[in-house]
Amino acid sequence: MSAFLGPIHSLMYDRIITCQKVINAVGEMAKKQDWGVPVDEYMITEFAPIEDVIDLSNIHASLFEMVDGAEKRYAGIIAAILKDDPSRVGIIEEKIEAVGKDMHFPAGMRPKDTCLRLQEVLLDGMPCDRGSEIRDVSDNECRLIRNTDLHSAYFVEAGMDGNMYYHFLEAFVRGLLMEYTYKAEEQFRTSLMIVE
Repeated sequence: MSAFLGPIHSLMYDRIITCQKVINAVGEMAKKQDWGVPVDEYMITEFAPIEDVIDLSNIHASLFEMVDGAEKRYAGIIAAILKDDPSRVGIIEEKIEAVGKDMHFPAGMRPKDTCLRLQEVLLDGMPCDRGSEIRDVSDNECRLIRNTDLHSAYFVEAGMDGNMYYHFLEAFVRGLLMEYTYKAEEQFRTSLMIVE
């Protein structure tokens, strides 16, 4: 285990912050819709520098707790919003896609670079979980393979269908990749092919 902060830890923290920005956007939308859903408990609006939030005596455990917390908040806010009205799925999906569009990748990246950028942005467990990997790289395409389902259990624990996670992930990725051609298999549950 690492005894000091390195680039991988900063990358993990950035992924957690990205996930939290999605959570916050969904929460703000729920407030504007005046649904009366208690969303503040899921929202974090200020992000301290990584060195201020990580327990340097146990970096791995500290990051794991942050990843776990982000996953629980994400599933929790979705469950809270859908509890009284499951028809809100479409509105949530639109908001999550809009967040992806706000963060969209610039046009012109090669397929492999696009896959690498997705891995930098998406919270997919800890690096040791090997949640996804890049395969089938050529000049014209690249495939991001999902090795393990690290997410749906959080949605199940929150009382939802685990596939709901992938429904919203697909919306987020659709926004991120608005400048690209891609094919998602099973709502990105198994893989995502970036093609040029």
